[in-house]
Amino acid sequence: MSPNKKAANLVFPGDKLAVSEEFLPGRHAYDDSGVIKSLAVGSVMKNMKNMEISVNPMTEAEIIKPGDWITGQVETTQTNAAFVKIHFLNGEQSHKDFSGSLSLRSHSPGRGAPRGGPRPGPPVKLGDIVRCRVFSLVNGIIHLSVEEDEMGVLYALCGNCGKPMTRGGSRAKCDECGNVEQRKLASDFGQWPIRP
Repeated sequence: MSPNKKAANLVFPGDKLAVSEEFLPGRHAYDDSGVIKSLAVGSVMKNMKNMEISVNPMTEAEIIKPGDWITGQVETTQTNAAFVKIHFLNGEQSHKDFSGSLSLRSHSPGRGAPRGGPRPGPPVKLGDIVRCRVFSLVNGIIHLSVEEDEMGVLYALCGNCGKPMTRGGSRAKCDECGNVEQRKLASDFGQWPIRP
């Protein structure tokens, strides 16, 4: 460790903090064969009561976890999934390049769908602004859901004329051309400004 780092009590990932006989690894620290090392750039904190040594990071990593909610825009759609570019995490602007996957399977008619009746459309469409719940992180994929009342489409453009749509009961309708489209609308769909 350089003299400047010692003076500022600043450590970098991999720097030695202590040995395992002295302290247990706390937040942003790990045990590497009996040597406690830093996982982050930050300052060292010692908890003498619990005999733990931790690192207080200079910048906290932005981590998405199940239970969080996101607001973003549908960038691509496929038969069974829509991919959402995440712009807000728990109401705060996200500066990371995160995208999530929203399954469309539960919204597709499938084999048991009644014949002759209206076919349910997809819950979201390309370009929609949506609010979703993160329900799992599997294989590095952020899996999203719009099942709750406050989750779903917040803003949509008409697929016919391109004008903003408003609420028409449980569907999105275009006041300009009269087009009606199936969406899973959030409880505050169509309100302005959009609440992330």
